[in-house]
Amino acid sequence: MENSLLIIGFLMIFFIGCFSLIGLFMISLKEKTLDNILFILVAFATGTILATALFDLIPESIQHLEELNLEGANFSETLPFGIIIFGFVVFFILERFIYWFHGHAHQKESEYVCYENLSTGGEMMFPKEKNIKSVAILNLLGDALHNFLDGIIIMVAFFNGLVNGIIVVLAVLFHELPQEIGDFGILLYGGFSRRNALFYNFMSAMVALLGGLISFILSNIIEVFNSLILAFSGGGFLYIASAELMPEIIKQKNLKKSIIQALIFLVGILLIISLVLLLPHE
Repeated sequence: MENSLLIIGFLMIFFIGCFSLIGLFMISLKEKTLDNILFILVAFATGTILATALFDLIPESIQHLEELNLEGANFSETLPFGIIIFGFVVFFILERFIYWFHGHAHQKESEYVCYENLSTGGEMMFPKEKNIKSVAILNLLGDALHNFLDGIIIMVAFFNGLVNGIIVVLAVLFHELPQEIGDFGILLYGGFSRRNALFYNFMSAMVALLGGLISFILSNIIEVFNSLILAFSGGGFLYIASAELMPEIIKQKNLKKSIIQALIFLVGILLIISLVLLLPHE
């Protein structure tokens, strides 16, 4: 791998990680404004992530495995799809782990306290800190693992050329923006001060750099590592788009807003397809 691409890869991982500080900006927005931003981001992220999986990551993986001629054609043809399913399942388990513990902790809570709503200035009833603190910790751990995988995915994408790296960075970026807003809210919900919520969310995001480093080390040891991670990432992105983001779009019942979201979704798909077709791949 060229040193320039290695440096760019780490810089992009750090750049995306800095968006974990977006909570500093979001706490000053009105709730309606924040909802409008998320309305656009979720639809656009769904399109970009879905298209990145189908038009970039998965085709690249299949092509690279064919070039490696892994112990016969049948093995090289079926291996990517097994890894894709594995990636899908891993991301499913990761998301279920976070949400199950989140919901389980809420069900156990019976006593509530009142906090100020940072968006509206009103009041909200939240469970007492000592019980929901574990939810915030679990969210941090799950988010750190997610960011670790993102770091691996981004670095491997740059291993396969600047264009692949740019495409994956865009997909991860538009997915991370609404996620980081939610993570910041959960930490506040869990009893963290604004300063501590920003700090720990940022530290969790920086775990992605470790993922990038591990990816760099393993890619130099295992020849097939990059190709398998591309397929794994494709499966993970398919899960995020279809099971995590798409249901949020479907919840929209207003016809006008549904049409707008559908158009934004298509714009996200077309953007990635354009990048894949128009920019030269290495």
